[in-house]
Order: sequence, then C-alpha cells, then structure tokens
Amino acid sequence: MKSRNPFLQALILIVIASVVAVVTNAFASRTRKLVLPGYYPNALRVPQRVAPPPRLETGAAVTTTAATATTTVAPLTTTTTAATTTVAQSPGPGQPAIAIPTTTIERPAGAATATAPAATAATPAIPAAPRVDLSKFRPHPDKPSVDISGEEAAALHAAGALFLDARRTSVYEAGHIAGARSFSVWESDIDDKVNALFGERGDPEEQDKPIVIYCSGGACEDSHMLAQKLYGIQFNNIYVYKDGFPDWEKRNGPVRKGGQP
Repeated sequence: MKSRNPFLQALILIVIASVVAVVTNAFASRTRKLVLPGYYPNALRVPQRVAPPPRLETGAAVTTTAATATTTVAPLTTTTTAATTTVAQSPGPGQPAIAIPTTTIERPAGAATATAPAATAATPAIPAAPRVDLSKFRPHPDKPSVDISGEEAAALHAAGALFLDARRTSVYEAGHIAGARSFSVWESDIDDKVNALFGERGDPEEQDKPIVIYCSGGACEDSHMLAQKLYGIQFNNIYVYKDGFPDWEKRNGPVRKGGQP
C-alpha cells in the first residue's frame, strides 16, 4: 500500500482552490468582484513641503443688514375758536334781553382728521448661518484624513470642494450629495478611478485642494478606507464627513439621483 504525503496533498488542494477563486472572480460582476491590490505610483515617496498656503480661494463674506425705517407722523393740530352769538329771547314784561353764548369749532381748510401715529413693527432678527473658517483646511501630510462636521462639510461644498461617495453604486444612484462622484471602495473599478483622479490632480498644487469623502455615517468605515487609498498616492488634504449622507439629508442639503454627480 502506497503512503501519501499529506503536505503534498494539502499543497495541491490550495493550488486548485486558488485557481478556481481567480477564475470565478474574473467572471464576477463589477459589484461582486473581489478588489485585488492595485498599483499606486509614487505611493511611498512623499515630497517635502514647506508651509504650503491654502489653495482654496473663497470670496469675502458679505453681510447684509436690513435697516428698519421708522416714520414719525406729526400729530395734527385742531384749532378751536369760541364765538359768542347773541340770541334774542323774548323777555317778559319789564325784563331785559338775555345773551346766550354758543361755542363753534372751526377747522383749517384741507386739514385732515387727527389720528394716532401707527406703531412701528419691529423687524424679526434672522439667525445668521454658522460661519466656518475655510482657511483652516490646510494639507496634513502626517495623517490620511480629518473628520469634519456637517457645518464644515456644507461650507466646503459651497466653496466648490470635490466630494467623493464611497458607498456602492446602487446606493449612490438612489440619492447622493449633489456634485459628488461615485467612488465605491468595494467595487472592482475603484483602483481605476483612484488612478484617474491622480491623473487629474497629479500636480502638487492640485493635490493640496480639499477632498471630502462620505458614506452612510455611523459605523460605516468605507470613507476612511477610501481616504487611505488616496493618501497612498500623495493626496494629503482629505476630510471625512463622519455623519455621512443621512446627516446631509437632515440638513436639507442639495441631493441628486442617478449615476451622474
């Protein structure tokens, strides 16, 4: 009876399982395909930076204060003139005539009836929107990303910062932040999208511009995983909207549906 080497048998089974897994992954759909390690140019080479200035240019905030106009109505003056008129009364025998004074009110021609000045209604104060100092969003080459709040995300969105949606494409199409690109970290084309973004912003000045990544908030870590990928190719000004798309909807932020940003 021939003895079989158990280590050789285990090795053969591992090789067969690996071949089957690779072939199955090759024919899988884009949303189910396993993401294989990608190639990131210059991933370990970080250029030395010297106090880079903020690249995000924002216009000066203009505050408009509505002035409350107060109109003072001058009270009208009414002139009263007393006139004395003698009324002839038939006297009795041997009695003198009696003069009875009467009062007449005279008004100047064209004079309006005096009315009380109308009370001036106070203009309700409109609460000012929270201001965010955009100059603080500087490159941070020492860490992959920085978590930001909903107010900060809204300020960066208004300033034209790039937003990336790390959720799956089907969820993105059901509703996403207006202008955000679909960068699903779990789908097979994520490496192609990351490399394409590097081609768009390969210049160091372009890489200094803020990028906001979000997912479903809460325990979702897809946005942080995408931030790690971008940090590996020298993007060093990345921010993670920690509360994600649900918080954006609560704030009534602009939302779009479909496959386009």
